[in-house]
Amino acid sequence: MRATQASIEMARLTRREDFPFAPLEGVGPNLAGWGVIETSLLLPESLSIMAGPSACLRHSAFMAHARGFGDRFYMLCLEEVDMTMGRHLDKIEKAVRDIAATRPEKAIFLIIGCPDYILGTDFTGVLERLTAATGRRVILGAMAPITIGLKESPFTSAYTSFYEFLKDAPRTPDPDAVNLLGTFMPLSPDGEFYAVLRAAGVSRLTQIPLCADLEEFSRMASAGHSLVLHPLANGMAGRMEKELGIPSLFVPTAYGFGTIAAQYAKIGEALSRDLDTTAAEKAAKEAAGPLLDALRGKTIAIGCAINGSPYELALAFVDAGLTVDTIFGRGTFKPYEWKLIERLREVAPHIRVFNVSHPNLCGETAAFDHVDVAYGVDAGIFCAKAVNVPLSRYQEQHYGYENAVWMLEETRQAMAHPVSNHDWIYRRQFLI
Repeated sequence: MRATQASIEMARLTRREDFPFAPLEGVGPNLAGWGVIETSLLLPESLSIMAGPSACLRHSAFMAHARGFGDRFYMLCLEEVDMTMGRHLDKIEKAVRDIAATRPEKAIFLIIGCPDYILGTDFTGVLERLTAATGRRVILGAMAPITIGLKESPFTSAYTSFYEFLKDAPRTPDPDAVNLLGTFMPLSPDGEFYAVLRAAGVSRLTQIPLCADLEEFSRMASAGHSLVLHPLANGMAGRMEKELGIPSLFVPTAYGFGTIAAQYAKIGEALSRDLDTTAAEKAAKEAAGPLLDALRGKTIAIGCAINGSPYELALAFVDAGLTVDTIFGRGTFKPYEWKLIERLREVAPHIRVFNVSHPNLCGETAAFDHVDVAYGVDAGIFCAKAVNVPLSRYQEQHYGYENAVWMLEETRQAMAHPVSNHDWIYRRQFLI
């Protein structure tokens, strides 16, 4: 079976080299990452101008509109011949100057596509001239799927570049202020995580998506600690720690009760505070019981497009006595995931891990007809007959025990009103 050639049993996944890579891999509608457009536009008082071929622009336009950023996103469609010959740089400069003359934003992200990335186009002079001409900070970024697997992705670079707007900010350290980094859809100030931290004496919590302007954003420079909820923010947190002396702790979004308890313990230790999560844990476990029971006897697949680690969610389900059959992953393992994989090798060695980008998976669905519930839009492409639970970055974002219950509630609703992600993509022509 072709699909099997794109997979490996969990029992044999001991290092990155074991993963079923292929000489040529694809980036199709099965993949969903943190788009560089939506990443850059998280910065308040910024706008994004993308220059490239029409196909790249369409994809990025979808990402911008999905997050409600369409009013700050511009597209400059370029001819491939002009890009190859380098004749497009004058057009880019003129477009950026014209747009800047009509906009109040203080930061401009100039986003290029794969052609300029492959050609190695030098934008140094362009950026210098534009900065001088517009009086704004002009930051170069890339929407380049070919970079998947690099040590620092364009998404990470875009997020890390936000530090440039913090490094010179006035700073009076406040031990009762905490930054929450790596949120795209922001955590609710009325949610569990805010309540737990406030009860422990944290008086100010700052998330980039909730900052109204750069002045509010600059208050992050005065925080006593940073909590990183997604690996994308590790670069920025690292610079804040090294250059501003703000210690950071990586505690990514999780769904398993054991992982959540361990994370709260680490956060309490880092902040030197007692975090009381007893009531939240008890309420969540009571709510989760019947929701987990509805999944017993079901075969589960988990994709890497979920907000979080597919290996962490798989371990959460296995620990709850559920049947996880399949994981769709990429070869870009996060360092913290290897401990999760080691545990899965012990408790669920039968799970097959598929390379979601492998060409042998292209168009393959029959191999996954036995799956009942698929988490992540990527898993939903291959598991065409399964109930799809996206757990997407475009949905609500939660943290702690509240997040585990939210995930199970989303599952209950999806099972009651099933939607096939495969049908949305291919039968309803969801993609342009």
